[in-house]
Amino acid sequence: MLVTKDVAEIASLLRNRQGCIIAYPTETFYGLGARISDLDAVLRIIRLKGRDAAKGMIILASDIKTVSEIAEMDERATELLNRFWPGPLSAVLKARESIDPFLAPQGRIAVRISPNDMACALIREVGPITSTSANISGRPAAQTPRDITSQDLAIDGILDGGKTPGGKPSTLIDLTVWPPVCLRDGAIAFETIIP
Repeated sequence: MLVTKDVAEIASLLRNRQGCIIAYPTETFYGLGARISDLDAVLRIIRLKGRDAAKGMIILASDIKTVSEIAEMDERATELLNRFWPGPLSAVLKARESIDPFLAPQGRIAVRISPNDMACALIREVGPITSTSANISGRPAAQTPRDITSQDLAIDGILDGGKTPGGKPSTLIDLTVWPPVCLRDGAIAFETIIP
């Protein structure tokens, strides 16, 4: 397994190896990343985590324009998300038809723009990637590369960003309805999201 602080090395791995999964730092914990266009890798993550495929996965994008290419947003949703992104707020939106159902169960997809510099640099190089916690379901979320290697996760590389802040995961809201609904409490208090 490749462990490196070099974003370009991890980006090359993702681009050139079909089915490739990597771990990378975010503003909370480490995430498991695969290019959203690499279905083999997405299915590997589902198997690796022992995760219910019907749950879908959060997708990290580099900017609001990229989010609009994978999900539909009305003016209210765009205005709300621009207030909190980049940041630990994930939003469920209606997926574009081009998005694979494994990433968008029931035609809905969860997206976020991370403030983590390494994650953003990686996404700018390879496009949107999955973001599910780098752990086996039921085990603690990883804050360090060592937390990942100690779980013997069968992945191809780790982008080493040192220790992540931890704390609560991203807050998850449903923006397919208005007013939005809180699906998971997290780093941003839901009552501060809706004025």
